[in-house]
Amino acid sequence: MTALGITLSRNGRHEEAIRLLSEVAKRRPGLASVQADLAMALFSGGQLEESIWGFSEALRLDPRSAQAQCGLGLAYQRLERWQEAAEAFRLTELLAPDQAVGPFNLGLVLGALGEHGEARRALLRAAALAPNDGEIQEALASLVTQPTSAEAAACAHFSGDLGSFGLPEILEFMRIQQKTGSLVLSSRQGAGVVRLVQGRLTSVSAPGVQRLGETLVSRGIISRADLEAALAIQRAELRQTSEALGSVLLRKRPGDRERLNQAVLQQIFDGLAEMLGWREGTFSFHPGTPAEIPSISFDTQSVVMELFRMTDDDNPSRSSST
Repeated sequence: MTALGITLSRNGRHEEAIRLLSEVAKRRPGLASVQADLAMALFSGGQLEESIWGFSEALRLDPRSAQAQCGLGLAYQRLERWQEAAEAFRLTELLAPDQAVGPFNLGLVLGALGEHGEARRALLRAAALAPNDGEIQEALASLVTQPTSAEAAACAHFSGDLGSFGLPEILEFMRIQQKTGSLVLSSRQGAGVVRLVQGRLTSVSAPGVQRLGETLVSRGIISRADLEAALAIQRAELRQTSEALGSVLLRKRPGDRERLNQAVLQQIFDGLAEMLGWREGTFSFHPGTPAEIPSISFDTQSVVMELFRMTDDDNPSRSSST
């Protein structure tokens, strides 16, 4: 009977589904999943207040029901009770951390509340769990390409205030627009530079982070002479933006591809992690000449999502509160 009721609801026969699932709920009043199924049928049938009661009853019977918690959030969301919806979706994410539905809906609700930074973070977490979900990608792109008025001005001039437009959002905008050039960030901690080609990351430098060449020499991957030769090539060809040091070295040392890849990626992580904490300062983007994607480059969105995962792993209390 439960399966039939769910099928009827999915087919739009809401009144029949509600009658059938109500009968099941009367027969099995102590089963949380039955109450949740009935509540979902009520929700689908537009009986939102009744569905909230049903989801709440399911949670009373089973406080760890992610299904009921998510349904509760959806009902609050439909009623535009945004704060209650946000709390329900936060709990959904805690109960089902491997599912994208919690952070995805949380991102939508936070966007409606105007909390764009937190909304983007939630949607990035959802995208990390479901990287091929077009709906998540569309929601994430919408937050970047349709920012608030202050953010829109920053995007139009490719410069702005880090207090209102954070590094992850800027990078996502650059990725979507497939920008080539240098993103310069300045704060009290110093200045950092993020270089991109067609929206892909090629290198990052930041205060306190050892330069890539020095790292490669200290690890014994290349010699000091190799480094000086590669830097000379960069200076001679004036291709610092289009071809970063790692790619120049790879042309001369193709057998070291894996070690060079790992070293460049680690430096990018280290540099972005340093600048991710900057809450005050400015940014400006300086376009470069069009160029082919270099041999060592990284998908910007994947790097940012991995950086968030690494940051949350290092700060479990923050992860549980977002």
